[in-house]
Amino acid sequence: MLTMQSEKGKNKCLDEYYRVLKPGGVLLTHDVMLKQKDEAVREELSRAINVNVGPLTEGSWIQLARSHKFDQVETFVGNMTLMSPRGMIYDEGLGGTLKIIRNALKKENRPQFVKMFKMFKKNQEKLGFIAMASRK
Repeated sequence: MLTMQSEKGKNKCLDEYYRVLKPGGVLLTHDVMLKQKDEAVREELSRAINVNVGPLTEGSWIQLARSHKFDQVETFVGNMTLMSPRGMIYDEGLGGTLKIIRNALKKENRPQFVKMFKMFKKNQEKLGFIAMASRK
């Protein structure tokens, strides 16, 4: 997930992905997307997950891939469902979701889980996901 990388880290990763891909190879990525550039949301997300994250807008993700010589870049975007019950069940299945919730409700995990849940709920209209297929 490139979102978790700094700008320098994103560039380093994409350089390496391009280097190791065969001609015509496809890089598939899945990341957090800002629906509009919003530094306050980026900072809030960073605080919620305790990592200095760098989500981009759809256009910026495409531009980043193209700046690393990927010429065909296709995207699929949608709403962020990462911390919603429906999204968790879809991604993890019922058993996996119950396990996540059980772990989240442990005394030592609860404050972090609640902070993340509230942040994603508050910013659900501002955050989304992007899946990107970039051809070498």
